[in-house]
Amino acid sequence: MKAEYAITISKGISDIASKEVYNITGVYPEAGDNILYISLDIEKVYELILWGRTIYKVIHILDKGIFQDLDDLANKIEKIDLKLFGCNGSFALRTSRYGSHNFTSLDANKVVGASIYRSLVRAGYNVNVDLNNPDVEYVLRIINDEYLFGINIVGESLHIRRYRVYNHPASIKTSLAAALIYISGYKGEIFIDPMAGGGTIPIEAALIKHRIAPGLYRENHSLIKIPYYDTELYLRKREEAEGRRIDKMFGEPIIYNDISPRYMRGAMRNAESAGVDRYITFLSYDARELSEYISGLDGGIAVFNPPYGIRMTRKAVIYDLYRDVISELKLLGIKRIVAITSEARIFKDALEENDFRIGCRYVVLHGKLTTHIICGEI
Repeated sequence: MKAEYAITISKGISDIASKEVYNITGVYPEAGDNILYISLDIEKVYELILWGRTIYKVIHILDKGIFQDLDDLANKIEKIDLKLFGCNGSFALRTSRYGSHNFTSLDANKVVGASIYRSLVRAGYNVNVDLNNPDVEYVLRIINDEYLFGINIVGESLHIRRYRVYNHPASIKTSLAAALIYISGYKGEIFIDPMAGGGTIPIEAALIKHRIAPGLYRENHSLIKIPYYDTELYLRKREEAEGRRIDKMFGEPIIYNDISPRYMRGAMRNAESAGVDRYITFLSYDARELSEYISGLDGGIAVFNPPYGIRMTRKAVIYDLYRDVISELKLLGIKRIVAITSEARIFKDALEENDFRIGCRYVVLHGKLTTHIICGEI
């Protein structure tokens, strides 16, 4: 039994996320700006929400189409049979709206939310509204005169892995960290993050290398509350994912480095929480002086999230830092570099000064900041 789904992602990585979704499900999605659309059977949906690393939320689409005004939209939503898509308890409606309308998102939440309430009561459910911690979350996307209405089947965004017990002040989202690793083409060779902060990038690399499904870090996904979904099959898929884990040391090292011992201790806590601390080598050196302490990284990959934006204010300082770190990586034998920064031109110049060829480039939204993913190869 197939259904239609919308998958939310970071803006700018649709091709990376699409490829991951295809690798998990065998179905290539249709890509939008920060959303993917796909038709899947239930079994593949379970695998997607357990194994997806670059995606945020998965929305089971219940209705979509054209509407005339807010009352027309509310009437369309109220006609949907929610017998298989509700539960006793609380619900919330999250509305996103793009375009010009004679109503606000708050108006839509209020009017359409009332329609959902009546539909759920008609389906026999005893419900109340809870905007903070609902049992079921409905999603309404309005773009000009088109709408998409569905139910969130994962709960909180999948980029929240729940292994993070230490929060670095400039941490990267796990989903973007995974995208950087995919872009690097990592296949188990030597891997280093020379400015690793809270450890997200090396931890995500360890999850990929050791076939650890990120969805297993949460006790369950919210679809277990939705009658349409088979809880027993979902639990079997979780067991299968557990069985695919490679729980042993093998291959080349994954190296964490950061100049701050305090950040390193925090990263070690995160790695321990994720169960991958023994798969990562932890160092605390100045990234501009790494060759004084380590060697033997020939043919390796460096993936990192260097300081930029409000973390660094003087352009000359940023350039010197980027140039010197890249020079050290080259000296150590690193052949491929992937980094995310808002200072794209400066990082590109620093790569080229060190004889790295510029490869792929992506423009992505990291929080509210427009950033660039840049690849260099030698």
